[in-house]
Amino acid sequence: MNSKPRVLINFSDYRDDALENKAESILQMMTGNVNFSDPIPPLTVVQGALTAYSEALVSAATKDLAKVAAKNAYRKNLELQLNQLGMFVNYVANGDAAKLATSGFTMAKTPASNQLESPGNVTLSNGVNTGELQNKVAVPKGAKSYLHQITADPLTENSTWQSIASSRSSNTFTNLQPGKKYWVRVAAIGTKEQVAYSNVASQYVQ
Repeated sequence: MNSKPRVLINFSDYRDDALENKAESILQMMTGNVNFSDPIPPLTVVQGALTAYSEALVSAATKDLAKVAAKNAYRKNLELQLNQLGMFVNYVANGDAAKLATSGFTMAKTPASNQLESPGNVTLSNGVNTGELQNKVAVPKGAKSYLHQITADPLTENSTWQSIASSRSSNTFTNLQPGKKYWVRVAAIGTKEQVAYSNVASQYVQ
């Protein structure tokens, strides 16, 4: 299951100038934003942290050690304010991507779904030798292995399926009775014990 949409609230990887620009963008987007009224911390606090950081950034350009240390301290405070504001945004939006997109924060990437897809239809054909039946399915997304299953006609709720485990989506059943009708299905196996079955197909064996 995918997690709810959210915004990123860690700014430690931003360059000094990039952090300044990002903070300015967030403040512009959050100011007057009806989706996030009464933000915590107040925008005036975030603006104050940004102003102090911007001034310290200019002073630190001289590479003076004391001024660089001061800049780093102001940066840490700005990151803290943005982090808290981001937590407020995630809490209020509660996974609403449309609201999150208005905040100025960067949206976190949505994880790819690990949901196993169905193999679809089984394709059957007689094998090269007598008593053989070949089956295959399209490779479904998320499949790690397969169970190729066969049972003799008639197909009922009490039919006993014989299974062949395989890493491939195709298989050849052997030693079948010529002239007899068989039913075949394929179970795709995914992660976390996910199982998805194909449609059932039948054919007479030569």
